[in-house]
Amino acid sequence: MTGESSAFEERVLAIDDAPSFRAYLDLRLRQEGATTWMAASGEEAFEVIDAFTPTVVIADIVLPGMDGLEVCRRIRSDPRYRRLPILILTGGDHSSDVGEVVGLGLIWYLRKGADWQLIMRTLRNLVTRAREMAVAS
Repeated sequence: MTGESSAFEERVLAIDDAPSFRAYLDLRLRQEGATTWMAASGEEAFEVIDAFTPTVVIADIVLPGMDGLEVCRRIRSDPRYRRLPILILTGGDHSSDVGEVVGLGLIWYLRKGADWQLIMRTLRNLVTRAREMAVAS
């Protein structure tokens, strides 16, 4: 664990087409205490989402086939996942593109290269907010 007092015992589905970045996320998230599933495309993510039952998703925007924004839309269109927190973690500046999906709720956007502690704080905050919303409803 780094920087937080408790393990991040979440189930994280990470979607990124870069093998080296998937390996980095897998290593770092497991060090934090997470259980991970790495997917190279949106289509692959949807093949495993029901069986893996993630508590949070990390998605790149630039993916082969279905892009990360469409992944977010499809996740939100399924009532089972309407409160599944999503972190968009992408390399380019897509800030003008993400407004619509961030507006769907429980979705946040950071650029790759962000400080790992910021990424972890964001993931923790998203998961906490999702749980608070579930209790409130």
